[in-house]
Amino acid sequence: MKKEKRSLYEVIFGNKKQHDTKGEKTYLKMLNGFTPTYSAIGKSYCDFITVKTCINTIATHGAKMLPCHIQSYDGKVKFINGEINYILSKQPNPFMNTYNFLYKVIATLYKENNAFIFIHTTDGMIDGLYPIEAGCYELLQDSTGEIYLQFKFVNGQYYTLPYSEIIHLRRFYDSHEIYGDTNISLAKPVEVANTAMQGIDNAIKTSSYLRGILKFTQSMLKQSDLNKFKDAFVKDFMTIENESGIAILDQRAEFQEVNTSPVTLTKDQLSYTKENIYDYFGISENIIRSTFTADEWNAFFESVIEPIAMQMSNEFTNKIFNKEAIRSGHQIIFNVDRIKYAKTDTKIKLLKELAILGLYTVDEAREILDMSPIGGEEGSKRIQTLNVVNSEIADEYQLGESEAGNDKE
Repeated sequence: MKKEKRSLYEVIFGNKKQHDTKGEKTYLKMLNGFTPTYSAIGKSYCDFITVKTCINTIATHGAKMLPCHIQSYDGKVKFINGEINYILSKQPNPFMNTYNFLYKVIATLYKENNAFIFIHTTDGMIDGLYPIEAGCYELLQDSTGEIYLQFKFVNGQYYTLPYSEIIHLRRFYDSHEIYGDTNISLAKPVEVANTAMQGIDNAIKTSSYLRGILKFTQSMLKQSDLNKFKDAFVKDFMTIENESGIAILDQRAEFQEVNTSPVTLTKDQLSYTKENIYDYFGISENIIRSTFTADEWNAFFESVIEPIAMQMSNEFTNKIFNKEAIRSGHQIIFNVDRIKYAKTDTKIKLLKELAILGLYTVDEAREILDMSPIGGEEGSKRIQTLNVVNSEIADEYQLGESEAGNDKE
């Protein structure tokens, strides 16, 4: 039986009702006069290697987050192991696991400063989350005031969805009322860094070729003969194939070499061109090269990864649950286990210090050290030193000691 061919567009949107934009919807009016259109088509600065490396590093570490569905009430937290939790923690859609999903969302967020995720539902139940990248996005509104977002894809297809069904993440959310700002601020740093790299490339090429002046000893030569001699000389000696770097001439001409010393940046100057880009993304070279210290990792986590986790937690919660469910304590959180992804010596030091307070079990400690769990009663046993007493029995303990002393007297 021949399988029916379906486009990715049909797989994602299927037979969902297409909201027609003709007649019934108009462009959303902005308060400050901004256009309700955002275009991702145009000059991109994210193809430059330093920029791409920064985005990849942030997305790689951000994709380590562990999304889960919880409900908090009366000071207690309960993990809800339902369909939403499975979608978030295992397979957001048929094409992506959780790591791929988070990586793509965060990379798109930093590449375009806007990331859109379509919440796919069937019979009112969420069954998939799809990151959507279009060429152009337009905000619309209907006669009732409901807001819609229209995706216009490069191939000419489009799809319109209620804004309430779309998870929208933003960076540099300060100029436009709905969209995050563009990466135009990267233009100058990328231009300078790119010029520096081209200078190095040209310096290498310059050192590989002969450069000079051909001086002919014979007079009254035709211009055509001079050009032929020059072209032959260039072809034979001034190409990269001339590995020896040596040219041979007869009595008709002399070659006077011209030494050109290409101008290149110093190591400090080259580092400065990259540091501007690193500062733009709030990242350091040690984080990119994975040579960071514990303090550097904590600074990166608190300034970059944690804000992403907070924004995603708020936006996923608000778009996945209704107000009644949110009031009941339902929310989506994105955890990053800082201890688990720290260096080994840092893990050991923290485990020793936290053991005093009895904050983890044997299996939790083994997980932090990337060891397989023991399971059972032994694995769930809580590690704690006897030097710390439970606050609930502290008074009883001290009272008992006092009474024992009085009896002894």
